[in-house]
Amino acid sequence: MVAGTFDIIHVGHIRFLEAAKKLAKDSELIVVVARNSTVRAIKGREPIFDEKERLEIVRALKPVDIALLGNEGKHIFEIIKEIRPDIVALGYDQNVSEDELLSWAHRNGLDLQVVRLPKFSSRIDSSSKVREYVKRKSKDEAKKEYQHSRSSS
Repeated sequence: MVAGTFDIIHVGHIRFLEAAKKLAKDSELIVVVARNSTVRAIKGREPIFDEKERLEIVRALKPVDIALLGNEGKHIFEIIKEIRPDIVALGYDQNVSEDELLSWAHRNGLDLQVVRLPKFSSRIDSSSKVREYVKRKSKDEAKKEYQHSRSSS
């Protein structure tokens, strides 16, 4: 099982999901997509894509067997209790302590393995970098348009 925002899907997400899927032979990868309210609480901003759109996008990805929305207003541990996965794969940047998760799982009768996966780098390997790139390109295009309009007058 993995969980995340999955707001702007990029190569890092794909590599993360592929790596999570390979953690167990003949496994089923369950992906929990964060609710809009969770994105606002964790990221401090509105998601680009609505939760239903993000869910649809994640469901379409090859490594994903099951995708579902997280619980509204509940901690990620609660959905782990509901799903009862054998393995939880955490992203390099997820603010969840492996030790806390394992301790909680033990207290709740779950036999759980927790794996922290590394960052899967590419040229643009995070949603914030995608946003920065788009913003920078938009400014460059606007500047070119402005310069072109000034030279045409």
